[in-house]
Amino acid sequence: MASSLLRPSSSPLPTVCILLLLLLVSPPLSESSSSPSVLPSSLSAKKLCNSTPHPETCLKSLNLFVGINISPSILTFLLQTLKSALSEASDLARILGSAGAGVVENQRATLQDCWELHQISLSCLRKSSSFVLSGKKLSDVRTFLSAALTNRATCLEGLAAASGPAKETVAGAVAEAYKSVSNALSILSNVAPPPGAADGGDGTRRDDFTGNGYDPRSVLTVAQDGSGNFTTIGDAVAAVPNNSGDRTVIIVRAGVYNENVEIPSYKTNVVFLGDGSNATVIRGSRSVGGGWTTFRSATLGQ
Repeated sequence: MASSLLRPSSSPLPTVCILLLLLLVSPPLSESSSSPSVLPSSLSAKKLCNSTPHPETCLKSLNLFVGINISPSILTFLLQTLKSALSEASDLARILGSAGAGVVENQRATLQDCWELHQISLSCLRKSSSFVLSGKKLSDVRTFLSAALTNRATCLEGLAAASGPAKETVAGAVAEAYKSVSNALSILSNVAPPPGAADGGDGTRRDDFTGNGYDPRSVLTVAQDGSGNFTTIGDAVAAVPNNSGDRTVIIVRAGVYNENVEIPSYKTNVVFLGDGSNATVIRGSRSVGGGWTTFRSATLGQ
């Protein structure tokens, strides 16, 4: 009887010892619960930045951000990179605005080109940030960022032909300011849909400029014989509403138009339609040989 009463009292001892051992060996709960939320984010940021054209610039813009955000996603990384790009672009705008005396232009309007192109880039970055915040039109974000990088290349091309004590400083500032733009475009490749997804998947657009989907007032016609709304393309562009969210279609009838057509950045959503490549011809008279920059020599450009 005595021995049977002792067995129950001795069996719990090993169980208690095992539980105590587990408690002693296991790490504190606070450490194990906090590490997975911060460490993987830091590691993913580093991996993401290493895949961009300018890893150091990327890490500089994301390090603080990762430290104050528990579990950032690629979209939040992209948005933070765009914020850095906007900040750097704003600094560049001030440099371009005060660079006139130190840069000697060998081609007309070199600095003016850089200034105007950079204002377009700023607009592209603001639109990109807005679209990323909404999570929509990511394919348009790719277009905006690509346009900004094209603007950088055009500006640097004009500066390459310039001289003066401030030339290298300005050119270096332009190259540096667009590093985050390049990084944002690289990061975007991880989240954006493939080309064609926004227009049906086969790369063709679903626009019908002659159907009932367009207000006739948004269709302007240019004809040299006076049968349209205007006789020059430049006058038609001037009539396009500023900063419009609606598309304006400019139909250019057959003829040879001797003009350099410039479309200001505030003339948005403009589409040109001609009567055919051999029927509607636009000829400009500007050239790099004549002292114009490549940007200003465009027959039809922004």
